[in-house]
Amino acid sequence: MLDARVLEVAFYYPAPFCTRILASLGAEVVKIEPPYGDPARMLGEIFAIFNAGKKIVQLDLKTEEGKAKFLEMAEKADVIVEGLRPGTVKKLGIDYETVSKINPGIVYCSISAFGQKNRFSRFPAHDVNVLGLAGILEICGKGELSDPNIQLADFASSLVAVIAILSALIERDRTGVGKKIDISMLRSAMFAVPIHLTSILNGLGMLSVLTRNPGYGIYKTKDGYITIGIVAEEHFWKKLCEVLGVESTNLIDAINRYEAVRDEIARKLETLSTREAIEKLRFADVPAFEVYSPLEIEKLEEMIGEKLIEEIEFQGRKIRVSKFPW
Repeated sequence: MLDARVLEVAFYYPAPFCTRILASLGAEVVKIEPPYGDPARMLGEIFAIFNAGKKIVQLDLKTEEGKAKFLEMAEKADVIVEGLRPGTVKKLGIDYETVSKINPGIVYCSISAFGQKNRFSRFPAHDVNVLGLAGILEICGKGELSDPNIQLADFASSLVAVIAILSALIERDRTGVGKKIDISMLRSAMFAVPIHLTSILNGLGMLSVLTRNPGYGIYKTKDGYITIGIVAEEHFWKKLCEVLGVESTNLIDAINRYEAVRDEIARKLETLSTREAIEKLRFADVPAFEVYSPLEIEKLEEMIGEKLIEEIEFQGRKIRVSKFPW
């Protein structure tokens, strides 16, 4: 269990998700909301996934009374996580320099789009803006622009922040001194796509085993869709070719003849139901699985024999959410 007191000053996703994870590990988390509330409350049940397990206190940090109350709480805290626009906590008088004078052991983590001290720090941005700048929208589109509609930068920064905070707490146990942590959504998102980014930066382009590989992708069946996940395993590819009757000497040949080989696999699979395709491929020990809707999670739970969703109570309501993965 994480024995730590955490203060959160943030809206929307990255910092609140970071502190939700800390709360799940045992931390006592107090969320500081302005009198008008976190704008994320308009998202209804989604607000719960970021703020369940926290104590929520309303403070007007723009008043002397609100600031004094916050600093009183900060003096006894172990961690502060803030996700406001860079420069805002300094204007409010609750920045690291101020807090560390009354609490030298404080671990103070700031999460923002671009970090605290570069030329873009002052600009507002959300996930899609960051993914566009980082080149990730091009990676998602396999060379063309595509919005993945997944908040990679937001939640990558949450996880990176948790790691940095836990590391700083371990170091503080040895030294007694806290630390200022600067987490950037941009840096976190780039760090979270090491395969493609490294390949592109070193002149190898988009990695063909993931972008032009007929053994790696989504295929339509007679009544649905399946995924096949062969990256660079010749033994899996050989089994796929044998069970479907596909003509290809090896995976390199298949990548070089991507369109023709993919079309051949697609024609074979479109004659099979999803169940028939999965049974045939799984019997051959090929990594292949059904494509489900989120509304079919219960079916997946039944198939794998494990609970993936749990029901939590939040402010008088019962809300279904994904379970923590540990």
